[in-house]
Amino acid sequence: MISPFASNAKIQGFAGFLLFAGFVLAVTATAADPATPGWTPPTVSEVGKGVWRIRFGQPERFTPNAVRESQPNWDGIARLPAPGTLPFQPEDIRCRVTPARTVVYVPCDEPDDQIYGFGLDPAAYEQKGLRKYLSVCAGVMDKTGASHGPVPFWLSTRGYGIYVDTARVPWVHVARLAAKTAAATATAAEELKTQAADLYIARPVAGKTAVQVEIPGDSQGVDVYVFAGPTPREVVQRYNLFSGGGCLPPLWGLGMKYRAFTGANQANITNLARALRDRQIPCDMLGLEPGWQSRSYSCSLTWAKDRFPQPESMVNELNRQGFKVNLWEHAYINPDSPLYAPLQPLSGDFLVWGGLVVDFADPRAFRLFADYHGQTLIDHGIAGFKADECDNQPLTDCTPFNFPYSSVFPSGIDGEQMIQLYGYYYQRSILSAFRARNHRTWGDVRATAALAAPLPFNLYSDAYQFDQYLRQLVNASFAGLLWSPEVRDAGNLDELLNRFALSSFAAQMCLNIWFMPHPVWEQYDHDKNLAHELLAEPEQQRIAARLREIVTLRYRLLPYLYASFHRYQAEGLPPVRSLLLDFPTDAELRKVDHEFLFGDNLLVAPYLGSEHRRQVYLPKGCNWIDFTTGTLHPGGKTLTVEGQTGDAPLFVRENTLLPWAEPVSHIASETVFDLTIKVYGDHPEPFTLVEDDGETYDYERGAQNRLTLTWANGQGAVVKNGSYPGSRYRLSRWEKVALHP
Repeated sequence: MISPFASNAKIQGFAGFLLFAGFVLAVTATAADPATPGWTPPTVSEVGKGVWRIRFGQPERFTPNAVRESQPNWDGIARLPAPGTLPFQPEDIRCRVTPARTVVYVPCDEPDDQIYGFGLDPAAYEQKGLRKYLSVCAGVMDKTGASHGPVPFWLSTRGYGIYVDTARVPWVHVARLAAKTAAATATAAEELKTQAADLYIARPVAGKTAVQVEIPGDSQGVDVYVFAGPTPREVVQRYNLFSGGGCLPPLWGLGMKYRAFTGANQANITNLARALRDRQIPCDMLGLEPGWQSRSYSCSLTWAKDRFPQPESMVNELNRQGFKVNLWEHAYINPDSPLYAPLQPLSGDFLVWGGLVVDFADPRAFRLFADYHGQTLIDHGIAGFKADECDNQPLTDCTPFNFPYSSVFPSGIDGEQMIQLYGYYYQRSILSAFRARNHRTWGDVRATAALAAPLPFNLYSDAYQFDQYLRQLVNASFAGLLWSPEVRDAGNLDELLNRFALSSFAAQMCLNIWFMPHPVWEQYDHDKNLAHELLAEPEQQRIAARLREIVTLRYRLLPYLYASFHRYQAEGLPPVRSLLLDFPTDAELRKVDHEFLFGDNLLVAPYLGSEHRRQVYLPKGCNWIDFTTGTLHPGGKTLTVEGQTGDAPLFVRENTLLPWAEPVSHIASETVFDLTIKVYGDHPEPFTLVEDDGETYDYERGAQNRLTLTWANGQGAVVKNGSYPGSRYRLSRWEKVALHP
């Protein structure tokens, strides 16, 4: 961990900050030339294989790197392929520290390459030519980078990545500004524009360009990290391993989560659990929304005894039926909460919904919050939490949602830094309570920051456009984030099924029916559900059967997905990721933000909206097999596929061994999966399954097995190594899949 330094930052209010915007452009346009005097001298260190730190001045006390959850996995980084050659030297990165802001200049003379990243961007995939405002934000601000997971990390198709370690809200100019040089060059006349959209569109800048990061406030310095590839895939792996490695969820966390109606009571939850089992819809988690608490806005973090008179017995019974219970909350503490008095001196000077804003940067507040959750909830059977509303409302929303940048906290962190880090701190506090009990958890969170890969929480949001959900799933893979495209409602049944299918191929599968009192198969129309206008029983059965088919496909792939998460933990390779990471030389993929890889070998191309027909591009470099028909297609080809809504077109990379499980209703500690190993191609690559208890951190101490599957000469074999005494998998048979031209 980098030692923190004291900060003398003078934080401007947000309105005052905006007044500087025009000034910033003028300054940075002339400051981009490294020959200009006034640059802060760097200290360059190679801190790991293919990882450099460039330090300018004195970094601030509160940054993601200073408050990180896990130490870098240097051994994992050392095992990656040798780093490639950078298109610049780390010393070429420049910085100017002034009393108003710190400006970082990163060379980007790459006219034929593209840049990706900046976190959970819902509106943009290719980033060149854009101006990003990396603020934690609940809304969708078109292509600005404001999101639930803004991360000042980006990568280039040239095979390198850059991370700027700040908890401020930076402006980032992505290869869009041209520096003034000693000799001006006339530019060719452009055709006159007759449409505003054409006039103001992002466009390439003539001459050398840079990525410029402007950090507000008197920060006195900043650390910049460079990650070398050789390809974007290794860049992302190095960044995730630098973060500490990816999270490993409990095995049950990879099943389906159903979040219940916000006003549900104990009887409603019991009936929902029974209905899921009666309808034979596999499900592992039930989420209780605000109504479980006696006070929700702000939170009491105590049970509402009128709605849940016997919460412990209910939780115990749900656990017995194979359901893990997840509780909604936020970290604004109501005066009725037992935490209010002890946290009152350890909180900010503004309230949110009348509740205290926890000063998580103070170790005492951090521990009070964690211990309360452990002793009153986790020790009584609660398996996870939904950490809501730790984000920031957009500029157009004036509801009393968040605290201001001018907030003062006892720890010394300021309001701007706390808003950017609140979700990250929140996750760490909750996670520490589970780690103290040697329990893995799987949660939901509304906002996070950089270096978040080790945290077992899935981001979600109120942004609900289908293309945004899919784009965020792909963009998350560039930034060490997990995105949960949870299903709430839809304009029609076809759209609902397509959303459900997309969710089934995310890191977390979640039905979030928080504003419908009846299960979604009884009525998927929001208004009719509220009015108790339920569908006829035959239609309910038909919808439940279709949902069951979609969920069952995911459960068949759980051993495959769990192995992918083990790779994420050990190697930093995201389990759900952009195709560009595995096929970096295929230029056609630079615009493809509507397909993705699920694990190493499955390409998913969801139907969009309520459609059941679409085009699918298959990457070059290998052949692909239609999962449904067995048809073999060469890479580099665009297909038109058609099916039924609720299907997600799925293609298997040729020469794959795919573990295929018999479905189960839920995952228990004693669950053993019956597996068929599907063989695609004549010369499949080995595949490694991982066995552990699926629930604790004992795997960190070596309690796991690795089952290496191979196929040769028409026969399959498995070699098992490890010290875990149990068994998770029973290999029933091998199936050579017939392929068709």
